[in-house]
Amino acid sequence: MKLSPEKRNKLILVGLATLACLALLWYFLCGAQEARLRDIKSKIDAATEKGRQMHQAIAGAGKIETELKASQQTLDGIEQEMASGDLYSWFYSTIKNFKANYPVEIPQFSNVEVGPCTLMPQFPYKQVKISVAGTAYFHDFGRFLADFENRYPHIRVEALQLQPGGGTADTEREKLTFHMNIVALVKSDSTSAEK
Repeated sequence: MKLSPEKRNKLILVGLATLACLALLWYFLCGAQEARLRDIKSKIDAATEKGRQMHQAIAGAGKIETELKASQQTLDGIEQEMASGDLYSWFYSTIKNFKANYPVEIPQFSNVEVGPCTLMPQFPYKQVKISVAGTAYFHDFGRFLADFENRYPHIRVEALQLQPGGGTADTEREKLTFHMNIVALVKSDSTSAEK
């Protein structure tokens, strides 16, 4: 069947208008729904990632707790060795007991000075300082000093002064005289007894 040109043009126009309406409906309805679905999918992915991170944090909590307990035990061990009680006696016995294995002579001990910690601001410990002087051969003193600071992580040596021994015998001339300040952390409960 043949259509007249006028009917054929109207039919083509109706078809084009239908296609345009369908395209507009697709764009506004389906396109908006697809954009909303993409937004929802990104939110789901973000929530899934956050959930995964939370599961990892929960799984790592046991490890963190174990590390905290180990650190607390280490700190407790160090605090057991910190200065306490009669601070002069503590310093004297600590240094004398440690130097027993080294050929170092330390006959001079000053009075102790207790004060706030100058290592770090707002540090929860006080510090105590004592000045000591003595003599030793260079290598013996070096070994003694390195081992002393490594053995006691809560003690530091400050203001170290080394001078030639100046003795009369040949062996005494090779010795050094030293003077140094030794600073140690004090347990919090011990400093209140000193005041």
